Amino acid sequence: MNINDYPSKLTGTAYYYVRTAWEDEESQLGQYRTLKSAIAKADANPGSFVFSGDGIAIYPEEEETMDTAEETVTVSEGTEEISLDEPEPTQDEPEQAEETEDKEVVAAEDGAVKTDSDASGEGATEDEEADAKTEAVEDVYPNDGNTEPILYGKATTLVNIRDGNSLDANRVTVIRKGVLVEILEECDNGWFRIKCDAAECGYGYIAGEYLTVGSSIYTVQPSDSLWKIAEKTLGSGQKYTAIKALNGLTSNVIKVSMVLLIP
Repeated sequence: MNINDYPSKLTGTAYYYVRTAWEDEESQLGQYRTLKSAIAKADANPGSFVFSGDGIAIYPEEEETMDTAEETVTVSEGTEEISLDEPEPTQDEPEQAEETEDKEVVAAEDGAVKTDSDASGEGATEDEEADAKTEAVEDVYPNDGNTEPILYGKATTLVNIRDGNSLDANRVTVIRKGVLVEILEECDNGWFRIKCDAAECGYGYIAGEYLTVGSSIYTVQPSDSLWKIAEKTLGSGQKYTAIKALNGLTSNVIKVSMVLLIP
């Protein structure tokens, strides 16, 4: 296989990796969903290579195979985005527009699914929107590196977990209402970075408006009551109403093994 046999854009948890050697993970410069962005990163760092997910170096190729008369690469100054001047499609080879994930899926309170369209710049083309979504995760969405929970939360509806703190970020997975999450970081724009086993990097992002947040959690034990739990965790049984409200309880009935958020 040569580089032309590899897809221009990967989906799901697949990435192109830019490293100086596949065996040396510490030499990694980034991971990218689009081949164009990975090539640009490798070109900007001589001695590095673009690897497929199975560790095959696919760029630079040993022999020059790309027709530079038909395809030229330009790197946007100060970014990792690139654009390609591609030949016009022929009638026998109609151009296929790339599908982009441009909707946030959440569940209405009655259980129905609704969508909120992503905001896009006025006059922006589909190609420009697609390119904007293919930046390397570590470049576009920096984080503080924390790996231990600082808060806990529960999803208030069916909601997407994304690989960045923006609706433009790729969807990693979906969680249902009531799912407990461990929060690693509170982002400046109201999103939270959470632990996410479905993500290759071990974390994902959720919009804060779809999350109820507490400082800690408590697992209900035999003979517990909301009053007793408030005494144990908040220092006063009278604060049981705060626990009740935070967890959306409509009565004082709780069950053994139930996990409660604590204010």
